[in-house]
Amino acid sequence: MKIKKTSVLIPDPCYNPLAYYVIRCLKEASSEFEVNLIVSSDKISNDNSWLVFYKHSLFVDNLFFAENPIDSVQFLDEVIRIVENKGIDIIYPASEEGYKFVAKYHQLSKFCKIVALPSDEALYTAFDKWKLYLFLKQHNISTPESFLLEEIKQVSQFNYPILLKPVDGSGGKNIQKFDSLTKENSQFIFDDSNEVYIVQEYIDGYDMGCSVICHEGKILAYTIQQQLGEAEGFGPKIDKLKFVHDSAVIEIVTKTMNALQWNGIANLDLRYNSQTGQICVIEINPRFWQSLMGSLSVGVNFPYLLYLLSSDISFEPVSYPEKYYAKFHQFIKDALNGSLQYSLSNTNFKYFLSDRNSLLQMIWHKIYANFLFRKEEKNGFSIIKVPSIP
Repeated sequence: MKIKKTSVLIPDPCYNPLAYYVIRCLKEASSEFEVNLIVSSDKISNDNSWLVFYKHSLFVDNLFFAENPIDSVQFLDEVIRIVENKGIDIIYPASEEGYKFVAKYHQLSKFCKIVALPSDEALYTAFDKWKLYLFLKQHNISTPESFLLEEIKQVSQFNYPILLKPVDGSGGKNIQKFDSLTKENSQFIFDDSNEVYIVQEYIDGYDMGCSVICHEGKILAYTIQQQLGEAEGFGPKIDKLKFVHDSAVIEIVTKTMNALQWNGIANLDLRYNSQTGQICVIEINPRFWQSLMGSLSVGVNFPYLLYLLSSDISFEPVSYPEKYYAKFHQFIKDALNGSLQYSLSNTNFKYFLSDRNSLLQMIWHKIYANFLFRKEEKNGFSIIKVPSIP
C-alpha cells in the first residue's frame, strides 16, 4: 500500500531564498514531504530572479500563482481552495509576509494544521521594534536605549553615535547611522517622516545571532552563530558564520523567550558590548532566517523540528558541534587569501549543486535581464520575456 506523503503548503512572496531553505530542510529530513508553494500576485514579476529559481527547482513539487496579494482575504480564499483540492496537511510560513498572513487569518486552522505559532501579542511585539524595546525594558532584559522619533523634540538630546531604524523594517533595510549632530542629518532625521522610526543607541562591539525553537517559552533546541562575514550597511553578516556555545547568550535568550511565552521558531539578533562585556537583545525575527542552512549543516534542522512540535511529536534535545559555515564565494575568497579554516562541505555549495538547473536558470535570468532584458525607448522601458535555458 502506498503511504500518503505529508503535504505542506508554503504561502510566500518568493523574492528571497527563505522558503527554499525551509523546503531543503524538510526534504533533507524526509523525502515523504510533498511541498506546495503559492506565490502572491504582487511578487509575480519578470524581474523576480528567485521566482525563476523556484520554478525550476527539483524540490518544489507544485508551484501555484495567486491572483491576489498575500495580505488579502482573496488570497486566503485561494489558499483554502488549494488546501481542499490538494489535501494539504499543514501550512508552513517561511517569510515575514507568510507569518503575518497565517497570524491574520486564524480561520485557516479549520481547514488544516498550522505550524506552531507564538501568540498574536508576542508575534507583533517581535515585529515592531518599539513594542519590543518597551517589552524588553519592562522585563529588565538588556537592550540598547531607544526613543520613538515622533516623540523627540530635538536631536541634541542624543548620545552619539545613534541608529535610525524603521519600527517594522527587516534585513537591515533603511537603517542609518549618525556619528554626530550636523544640520544636514538633523534635517534628515526630522524630515524623513514617511515611516515610523526609532532612534537607538549604537553599541560598539560585534553581532551574534541565536536561533531557537520553543514551546510555551521553553527552548527545545538552539544554535548560536558568530557573524564573521561582511555586509553592506546593517544587513545580516551571513557570508561566514561560526557556530559556537555561549552561556551568556543562551541565558539572555532563555529569559527573553520565557517572558514572551514563545511558541515555534525565532531568530534573535544580539550585540556584544565591547566596553561592558554585556550581551544586548537587538531584534527578534519571528520567521525563518538567512543562516538556516548553516544550522542544518551543524545538525539542527529547525523546519523539521517545527513540524514535529506542530504535530505533537516529542524529540530529544539536539546538540551541535562548534564549526564554520560559509557561502561558496566566501570559501573561494578565504582559500585565495590563505585564511581557510573549514572545508567545502561546510558551505552552501552542496545544496545548490544538487539543484543546479535552478541555479543556472537564475544566473541566466540575471545576466539576460541585466544586459538584454530591457531596451530603453523614448517613453521608458519595454519588457521582453526572458527565455529559459533549453
